[in-house]
Amino acid sequence: MESGCGMDWKECAKKMYFDGGSINAISEATGKSRQAVSGYLKTLPGFAEEKEQRKRKNRENRKEYKRLKNREYRGAAEVTAETLKREHDIAARILSHEKY
Repeated sequence: MESGCGMDWKECAKKMYFDGGSINAISEATGKSRQAVSGYLKTLPGFAEEKEQRKRKNRENRKEYKRLKNREYRGAAEVTAETLKREHDIAARILSHEKY
């Protein structure tokens, strides 16, 4: 299968990976299996460092995402007199329909 990069698939894979491409994207572009791409990339100098750097970045992104979501949830769960009255009215309607 011919590479979509216009060069040797290994050179293409190396360039794409160190430019931030994922193994899945490289696999699609080169027409090689994910295992073949991953196996080749593991032989390259600098692969382990790049992988660790990506892991660190993903952890930081995930922490920031969780921080923002927690802020959202805390803001949405804010208890005010209005929310208490609304909950009371709903509960009163439900209870008034129950038969004892």
